[in-house]
Amino acid sequence: MSRVLNPFLAARAMFRPSRADLIVDARVRRLQFLRAWAGIVVLLAVAAAYKAAAPKELASERFDDAWTSVLVLTCVLPLVVGGFIAAARPPNRGAFLRRVRYPLMAVGAMFASMFTFALAAAPEFAGLRDALGPVVLIIAGFFLFLWVLPFALYGIFLSLTHVFRTADVHEVVPPLVSVSVSWVMAVVNLITDAYEGIPGALSMALLLGPPLTVSLLAYYELGRLRRLYSITVRNTLLR
Repeated sequence: MSRVLNPFLAARAMFRPSRADLIVDARVRRLQFLRAWAGIVVLLAVAAAYKAAAPKELASERFDDAWTSVLVLTCVLPLVVGGFIAAARPPNRGAFLRRVRYPLMAVGAMFASMFTFALAAAPEFAGLRDALGPVVLIIAGFFLFLWVLPFALYGIFLSLTHVFRTADVHEVVPPLVSVSVSWVMAVVNLITDAYEGIPGALSMALLLGPPLTVSLLAYYELGRLRRLYSITVRNTLLR
């Protein structure tokens, strides 16, 4: 019951990997946090220095960056995980396929929670809001801001940190997905000129720094799995 009433506990249950035989390495867990959020802190500092934006605007930009990362993650995730499962040989292929429901549940919960904000504010749903009446809207508003909002925000944090629970498929999947997402994000930022107004050398560092850093951390994570637990991508796929 406490998980239902507490949005933070509910988010943990939904967005953190929880497979019974999951290998939890404390150092890797810290690296996952750094991998997900170090770049956002750097971008915040750069934006404050070069864009001279108001704090509210900076917060909005960083939330947009985080949400864009979530959207890119949900696009890249099925490709990487699907390719990983297709490359695996039986019986591992069947086991991985059964575990896919956990990342899918996390993705579904994230988009369902964000859709509630569209219901509350989008002009397309004005007729529905009018039909519900003021009493229902007041109650729904309290629920939205007291439960759904913290659930969604903490869910974004956990989704980026734990890569939508892809460790529930297998421990080697999160670093593979993270590297793919980071390079796709670099391409997106290049195409959209995300660092306009920032000096050329620094903008190039911001463009290439995150994917290179994520790639190095993923290499270390996979190396640690190999050294300490004898887990490699090849033996996981039974190749």
